[in-house]
Amino acid sequence: MDQSGLNQLMWDLHASLKACGIPVSGKIEPQAGVNRRAKRRLGCCFCREGRYSIEVSESILENPELLRVTLVHELLHTCPGCRNHGPRWKAWAQRVQEVLGYRIQRTVPVEGAAEPLRHEEVKYVLECQSCGARIGRMRLSKAVKSPWRYRCPCGGKLKRIR
Repeated sequence: MDQSGLNQLMWDLHASLKACGIPVSGKIEPQAGVNRRAKRRLGCCFCREGRYSIEVSESILENPELLRVTLVHELLHTCPGCRNHGPRWKAWAQRVQEVLGYRIQRTVPVEGAAEPLRHEEVKYVLECQSCGARIGRMRLSKAVKSPWRYRCPCGGKLKRIR
């Protein structure tokens, strides 16, 4: 998709969200950016000086459905109180699914991307001593350094195995 098509799609989706009663901001830069280096995300919404900029990964430009869902996801971040994936953002995402039929999630499987997002092996692994669940971590976090201080969601004790 070329730049003008991407911009048109973003503003068409913006109008659709507004028509559904979703309070997306009007203070969005007119052009969507294309990030050629993004390896671990499909899109991003930046807020600078009260104006929003939306960009998408180059890897999804040839996948219309994934591109639409990603743009809607980022447009929802322009709603008041929706800079993160908290309850307000989730409520608007649910509304989008009910009215427009787009399933908006915090993360999506990337099989549909033109190029798969970079997958890195985890460096550290914690294991629950009760249920056997394994929890991977990329960084040497507090839980990795002191697993005995933390619990699995099931309540079991954690042990570092790698």
